[in-house]
Amino acid sequence: MFWLTYISNLVNGETMNVMILGAGGGIGLALLEAYAQAPETTKIFATHHRPVSDVSPLVNWLQLDLADPDSVAALAAQVDDAIDRWICCTGILAYPDHGPEKSLRQLNAEKLQCDHMINAVGPLTAFAALAPRLRSSQLRAAFLSAQVGSIEDNRLGGWHGYRMSKAALNMGVKCLAIECARWRNDPTIVAVHPGTTKSNLSRSFIQTRKAPVQSAAVCADNLKQLIESLQPEQSGQFLRLSGERLPW
Repeated sequence: MFWLTYISNLVNGETMNVMILGAGGGIGLALLEAYAQAPETTKIFATHHRPVSDVSPLVNWLQLDLADPDSVAALAAQVDDAIDRWICCTGILAYPDHGPEKSLRQLNAEKLQCDHMINAVGPLTAFAALAPRLRSSQLRAAFLSAQVGSIEDNRLGGWHGYRMSKAALNMGVKCLAIECARWRNDPTIVAVHPGTTKSNLSRSFIQTRKAPVQSAAVCADNLKQLIESLQPEQSGQFLRLSGERLPW
């Protein structure tokens, strides 16, 4: 399906502008490089909260702090073109002074608030701020979530802040999909579990893992294939990279 769509785009001369939030992270940077090499990509808007070196002349780096509402609100003024692909690769699991909670004794209100701001509130309000730019006839939007954010699939507990904030993101994506289905351009908006990937976010938690862990490049290639194969009837779903549905 992906390659048929890809070839069709080239034959029809279709081009696209891509926006990647969190493009300085492992998956985000690999995804940026993948889209920068795609012949149909005309421009990439890439956000990160730290300065990032140039990767391609197609890339426009934008400063964004998802924990700062003013920074999120200012994003719209920095984007001057319609967006055809929106991919949010942002997320936080641990901080220098707070790791993921293993019990109730470790719950901290400030950390929980930061988790929700960065993992859910920031991404969703950024999408809202850029809504006027997201009316492209070929809009496909993907928010990286996590399977541990599935309420139905939670059998181990723990990691309260990360689970709660990703569950909040999932609900937000579902709400976006329902509302944006009323747009004339019939967009496709999904939450995606990328699978365990070698990155700054996971580095401290995969050292003793026995199961194979994918590289950021492999994850990005599979994510790009999923995004390019999305169909409107999949909007509002929670998906694996394979396209398989996950329970909310």
